[in-house]
Amino acid sequence: MDPNSHTASPAQNSKKPVSQSPPPLLSGPGAKLANLTITLGELISEETNFLKKRQASEAQRLHGKKNRLMAEYRETLNSLQVNNKLLGPPDSPARVYIRELTDKFREILRDHARIVLRLKSVAEGIVRSVGEEVIKVNRPIVSYGRNAAFKMPTASRPMSLQLNQMV
Repeated sequence: MDPNSHTASPAQNSKKPVSQSPPPLLSGPGAKLANLTITLGELISEETNFLKKRQASEAQRLHGKKNRLMAEYRETLNSLQVNNKLLGPPDSPARVYIRELTDKFREILRDHARIVLRLKSVAEGIVRSVGEEVIKVNRPIVSYGRNAAFKMPTASRPMSLQLNQMV
């Protein structure tokens, strides 16, 4: 391994192979988990790229497949946790390979979560600023009444609506 590989940029990390050695022969739930991890990672990376390009409709098309794969991933992971001897001893090549895949998958998920949170905060900021502008435009005119006192506004001020929806 390259001693400087830990300083590589995320773009370089995405292009480098997960392991320097060939993946071990996996069968059953171990192979299924490895394949699901790779497929789900690629799908989430694709969705992240669509979000970075501001193509939300393209990213939304992937939600059905992503949800199906996530459910299958969770199911397979639970079955492996129940039957943890299927992957061999704790330091077996199969476990090391799956651990490397999982670490790479976590990196992809962190990147995706960062992009989603950034886009969410931008959207909330836009909604908030539009609401503030509406309040400014619809602000009642303060004037004096017949007795040299301020007229009380009859209508209440509109308020902006903010949605707190988890993505």
